[in-house]
Amino acid sequence: MVDHSRPTTLDLPIIRELIWTPYRVPLPTSFTSAHERLATRTGVIVEVRTSAGTSGIGECAPLPEFSGGTLQDVLACLPAMPQRLQGLSLLDALGKLDQLHDMLPTAARCGLETAVLDALGQYYRCSLATLLALPDLTELPTTQALELASSQVRPTLPVNTVIGAQKLESAVVQARQAAVQGFSCVKLKVGPQLSQTVELIAAVRSALGPSIHLRLDANESWNFEQARAILSACERWSIQYVEQPLPRSDLAGMAALRRAVSVPIAADEALSDLESARRVLAEEAAEVFVIKPQLAGGLRQSQQMIRQATARGIQSVITSTIEAGVGVAAALQLAAAMPEITLECGLATLPLLADDLIQETLPIQNGHIAPPAAPGLGVHIDRAALAKYI
Repeated sequence: MVDHSRPTTLDLPIIRELIWTPYRVPLPTSFTSAHERLATRTGVIVEVRTSAGTSGIGECAPLPEFSGGTLQDVLACLPAMPQRLQGLSLLDALGKLDQLHDMLPTAARCGLETAVLDALGQYYRCSLATLLALPDLTELPTTQALELASSQVRPTLPVNTVIGAQKLESAVVQARQAAVQGFSCVKLKVGPQLSQTVELIAAVRSALGPSIHLRLDANESWNFEQARAILSACERWSIQYVEQPLPRSDLAGMAALRRAVSVPIAADEALSDLESARRVLAEEAAEVFVIKPQLAGGLRQSQQMIRQATARGIQSVITSTIEAGVGVAAALQLAAAMPEITLECGLATLPLLADDLIQETLPIQNGHIAPPAAPGLGVHIDRAALAKYI
């Protein structure tokens, strides 16, 4: 008996055109970390247009201070991609991107993959999260498989807000605002000065009260002794975890720090792809993975990293790179598809930008964001805004 609910590869749309547009969006208030003071976010919006008359969109937003190359690297690789992808079905295009894995910057892989998955979701009339919840994306799914995957997608996700490294008084004001806005988790950027950092953490914890999760982000700014001293002093304030307290190359130091303090250690900058995740696991250097799809090489590679971490008892969170709305929507779809993600995700970053470049809004309500439910990625480019910020 023929299963008419299962499409065939002959039915799949073909990629007819690939275009891309760089953007440069300012941050009304600059964002400070141990790496840099970010005043402008740059990236590229990519779009695949198909034989079905639909378009899929993705975003390439590298952060050179972390990993994965520069915006120039992304722009240098894109001119060769139309020849490689045009004429391929959407599933074949995913396979081609897998073949080109080592040739493309991670942000380029992420953006191109997202665009193809967006178009594929529109074809199947399901959300991108539903696609990612399928047991095997390379197989053409039945209607029943899509319905089962859709039932596993979470309709809303808890997210954390971020307090950048700054003066104590301002940090306290932002902490109180976070509590009023209903956030269940706050991430505090911290520096290397012992007494000043401990005082800042104590003040923020006092402003938040005992029930809101507080996580720290050192962005590689500590050495081992600084990390041990600061974290030992902060154990009484119930820290959820600390992100990347030591340089990304010092996995042995991170493993030793895990044994020296009770505050859980999270790997962030140390995670750049699947192989780096395996190294962190082998060294037992972290209790939490902080995964940025832009830097991990895309949504499917992020899934592999999360699943391998989960198999070793390591929790994961998904965070943005302070990209625009397309990239954040993709990360939300990924988090919604992964039951392994139980901690608050770092995806409440769109308010940091002057414009998110999408038509839809992704509102934060009581510390939660709902992933778009429309087919595919669920968002569309605001063409006027994109033209303004080229």
